[in-house]
This record gives sequence, structure tokens and C-alpha cells, in this order.
Amino acid sequence: MKKLTLKLFTVVSLLAAGTFGASAQSYEQGSSQLNIGLGLGSTLSGAGFSTTIPPIGISYEYGLKEKISVGGYLGYAGSSNTVTYPSGDWKWNYNYIIIGARGSYHFATSDKLDPYAGVLLGYNAASTSVTKPAGYTGPDITAASAGGLVYGFHLGARYYFTDKIGAFGEIGYGIAWLNLGLTMKF
Repeated sequence: MKKLTLKLFTVVSLLAAGTFGASAQSYEQGSSQLNIGLGLGSTLSGAGFSTTIPPIGISYEYGLKEKISVGGYLGYAGSSNTVTYPSGDWKWNYNYIIIGARGSYHFATSDKLDPYAGVLLGYNAASTSVTKPAGYTGPDITAASAGGLVYGFHLGARYYFTDKIGAFGEIGYGIAWLNLGLTMKF
């Protein structure tokens, strides 16, 4: 995963470096961008966890300044963890809803490419549940606690196929290590 992240970082950096002299705008002050994407490699669970629902994210950003955008983020992911005890298998299910604000700095842009970097600050409204083995009558094991303050950072780029529709990719630390999806500008 580290090698993949490093390769993606290198590609995005090279794409960003190649756009510094461009004059047309894929990002503009006063414009809005809507991203809908799927994450790969959830940051919300650890070793031994299985993904039940891959990270799904929707973000909106408004061009506040020439190179600064602000907006909101909504994400959802699910995971589970099964632990075997002498009494049988216990299964914990986790559902994560991330609600937050995000901001990005947009590097020099071209008419098709919009490289950017930014941060996220929000709340993880997580819920957990536990399933105990059939017929278990011993003391209860409760669901683990989850949720709380969440933060993230991203390095990404949007590439527009038309004036309004494109694709985006982001690497970083948030709901997933890698996010890919569609973007709309309006």
C-alpha cells in the first residue's frame, strides 16, 4: 500500500508541476465543484477487520478566493471484526458517517487539470453493534466505542473531460487512503 501511495503521490505531483505555466482555468473563484467517489483502503479500521461497505464520499467546494476553496464533506463506510473466544465467535460491526468541513489550495491550473491540496475537519458519527455466539449465556461483552473528532488531509487532482464533467483522484488520510470518482463543476 505504501508503494502504491508513493506512486500516486509522484504522478499527482508531476501533473501538478506541469501546469504552473497554464493560463486557462479549470478552477475559478466563484465556481462550485461536486465530487462523488469511492475510497480504497479505509483508514477507519485496522488489522483483522473486513470491509462491509467501501468508503463512499461526497464533497462540495466553493471557490472562495483565486486559489482557495471551502466546502463540506459527507462520507460513509462500514467494517466488521470477528474474534474467536472459547465460547464461540463474536462479531463487531462498525458503521461510520463522517460529516465535516474541508478546504483546499488550488495550484496553477489549466483548462483541463486542477491539482490541489487540502484539509478536512469534522465528526465521525460512528455506531457499533456486537453479535454474540448462539446460545451464549455468560457475561456480556459490550460493543466497542467509536466516533469522535476526525481530521484529514488530501493531495488530489481533477481532470475535466468537458467544461463541466471530469474525474478526480485524491490520496491522503481521511476516510480512505485513495479516493477516485466523478466531479462536476457548476
